[in-house]
Amino acid sequence: MGVVALLVTGSPAANAAEAQAPDVRYAHSASGDLGTLEVGISSDSAITGIRAHLVSAATQREVAVVETDAFGLVSGTADNGVWRTKKPLDLPDLGSYTVRIEATDADGDRSVDNSAGTLAYYVAAVFEDVRPDRTEIDTDHRQVRVDGTLKGRWPATRELKPLADHRVDLDVDYWTENTVHTDAQGRFSGTVTVNDAVPVQAVYRHDSANPYVMYGESASTPIDIRQVATRWTFDTPVEARTIDFGEQVTVTATLERETAQGWVPFEGQSGGVLYEASSGTHWASVGYFTTGADGKSATFTHTPGETGTFRVASHSDDPFIAPASANSAEITVLRASVFTSFSATRTQDGGVHVEGAMDFPDGWTPADIPVHIQYSRDGKRWTDLLTAQASWSGEGHAFSADIADARRGYFRARFDKTESFRGATSDAVRVGR
Repeated sequence: MGVVALLVTGSPAANAAEAQAPDVRYAHSASGDLGTLEVGISSDSAITGIRAHLVSAATQREVAVVETDAFGLVSGTADNGVWRTKKPLDLPDLGSYTVRIEATDADGDRSVDNSAGTLAYYVAAVFEDVRPDRTEIDTDHRQVRVDGTLKGRWPATRELKPLADHRVDLDVDYWTENTVHTDAQGRFSGTVTVNDAVPVQAVYRHDSANPYVMYGESASTPIDIRQVATRWTFDTPVEARTIDFGEQVTVTATLERETAQGWVPFEGQSGGVLYEASSGTHWASVGYFTTGADGKSATFTHTPGETGTFRVASHSDDPFIAPASANSAEITVLRASVFTSFSATRTQDGGVHVEGAMDFPDGWTPADIPVHIQYSRDGKRWTDLLTAQASWSGEGHAFSADIADARRGYFRARFDKTESFRGATSDAVRVGR
């Protein structure tokens, strides 16, 4: 019997779950509503009791006790939720209050957190009707006036009242550029200088003269820039032209800026010139410059390696000056092609055998080298007979062909101009019967 009794009395202790006291996660002012106390609590059963003790941080004295019926569940569940006071607290003084929380759950478990958080019982700074007098500036008009009204939301009533004689910072790109004071109606006005495309806003920051007003800021307003228009005009080359490989081209251009009186030369602007291949495969730097009093770039000479255009561009460190660029007319670069030999001889069967060779002395060779064999009775008017392909032979690009039943007259070879090579014609050879 003793053994059974021991087992019976021991069984409940082994299986009983440990009680969990409520866990007070935090206690603080509700966001945007500083007079409302918000408390987060979780437990293993529903929270049935919340009591908040408010202790002044300035005097360390308890100034108020908030009972359970003052709270309402605003999110979560009864065993893991957030409670807020149903209306703002009415305390005698503004300031900071340490919050001590007593919490009880449905199992009767109780916990006390003597430092659950802080009630920031302050006036919230609120901006109304903040507006700049312009949302776009230009190089001659960089001043922006900002007007608005600063009010305070009182924690006990949520009432908005003008804040008289309070400092307001006027920020440009999040840096304070001017500080003004409000009048008796909370209105303020001030001017800032804006030197770039940046936001402008009004900000209330902590002020020892008004220690119980919290930080506040207006919505920011972006200020855009109307840039001074600029444009480039090529002085040379002006028109499209074709040159031989190895030939130099002179380049110069003029920069102008737009004014109320029209376009005028723009002095002191830095830029550079490139030569861009029309194939898009590469570019080459031609030079850098600063424009003179006449708006002209420096004069450059460049030897293009292939067909392309010159590109001139400028960019100012002044954000009020628009960048500008332009491309010249196209420069077509053609490499030389020559016939180094050509012969035409009568064959025993009455035909004509022609052969010859070509050279491309400027370093490149066409991928395809069609050679047109031409005939003329009088050496003046020519007709194509056939096309032969020239190919590398070790000593040049050779070609040959046989013409059956060829009449007497003149024969020659012709290579037509391409995008990269000039055309060439061999000497004419007279063949008799």
